[in-house]
Amino acid sequence: MSCCVEYDVFLIAKDSYIEMKCINCEHEEKMPSFVYDEESNYLLDIGEDESPCFQCSKCHKDTLYRKGIQLPKK
Repeated sequence: MSCCVEYDVFLIAKDSYIEMKCINCEHEEKMPSFVYDEESNYLLDIGEDESPCFQCSKCHKDTLYRKGIQLPKK
């Protein structure tokens, strides 16, 4: 009996990323979609309807938003 599990590579989901942009310094980066989704779901659970905001890896301010959405003013 084999202790190894074989997976069909076509059934394993590929990592997907979301384009993010800082409204402070204009830095752009990709974020794994599962990270964004977890924060979105948390905000919905606590009754917030705002888009998730993350800390920018360049300027270290909480101004990193999903690219292409209506962003709050600085």
